[in-house]
Amino acid sequence: MDNLPSRIENPLGCDGADSECFYRKATIFIGMSDLTKAILDREYSLEMVRHFKDDTDLLNEILDYGSQLILRATSNSPRDEKAICIIYMQLRQVLVHLDGIAVLASAGCCFSAGLQIRSILEIAHAMEWILLADTDAKIRHLWVANLRKRRQWQSRGIPGTPEAALDPNAVSRLSPMAEQLAALKDEVRGIDTFLALPEFSAINAKFQLTYAARGFDKQWYEVYAPPPDKLSIRKIADAIGKIKEYNYIYSHFSAVAHGGDLYKNVVFGQSIFINPVRDPQDVPKLRQWAATLVLRVYRMVLEQYLPSEIAHLDQKYVNEWRARFLKEYSINITPQDTII
Repeated sequence: MDNLPSRIENPLGCDGADSECFYRKATIFIGMSDLTKAILDREYSLEMVRHFKDDTDLLNEILDYGSQLILRATSNSPRDEKAICIIYMQLRQVLVHLDGIAVLASAGCCFSAGLQIRSILEIAHAMEWILLADTDAKIRHLWVANLRKRRQWQSRGIPGTPEAALDPNAVSRLSPMAEQLAALKDEVRGIDTFLALPEFSAINAKFQLTYAARGFDKQWYEVYAPPPDKLSIRKIADAIGKIKEYNYIYSHFSAVAHGGDLYKNVVFGQSIFINPVRDPQDVPKLRQWAATLVLRVYRMVLEQYLPSEIAHLDQKYVNEWRARFLKEYSINITPQDTII
């Protein structure tokens, strides 16, 4: 593989038939000797994670590259609404999640880190879809959505506004001082002035239709493409040709995020087993998912603002990261579960 990884064809691995299909080469065997700590054994988890130092180091190195990329991309951008959304908001949020993944992986908390993977996937798909076509219009919808959200929130602290009326006790709880109240009003007036600009007023009006009827705004991409072409996260993934990633990652971790995935927590057999709180054996899998998605985001940012650096990133991957990205393990854990 000479180029950056571009997609995850089967993120959950080998059609689910072989739980060790990601881990083939270096064999690790660690036993949990203290069964009283089978639910949460911090020492065991940290001991096992030390075997995955290559993986955690790789995540941190990719994170460091991204931190520098923000500065370089910004300096080479027009610093317009598009640059602010792509670099300051989406890229920065990807780095926040990658940092969280690196921290959680270092403690063996891979189950929890799946939530960050899900968020990075959504950002990566949204960024690719935004840049695919009609980029300026999509950015304006995203921009208006954020301005409206800010306006609605700040208006809750201003007596007499419709937003304050939704929660009559809000102003009394906030008790803004005269200077604070003046600042809130000034910010809301500034947002109103911005939303009244010709390039934003029609979009703002589309958002307002839903807000007036229901008291909340639709997602910005739904307002961009209203019925019958109503968009969703799934349709966006399909539009960019990455529906498998949606099915295997986003849907999978959505159930985890909402506390509804029984089989990630419990194993049924002749007895009922509960999985441990930490799962350090999944660090390599986490590394593969995170690196694939984040490097894809980096490439999109480079294509927009630093195209001359794409070859450098490709070479950096080959020379410094590829061996660890492709590293495989064979892992045995005993015991894996605890009988309820």
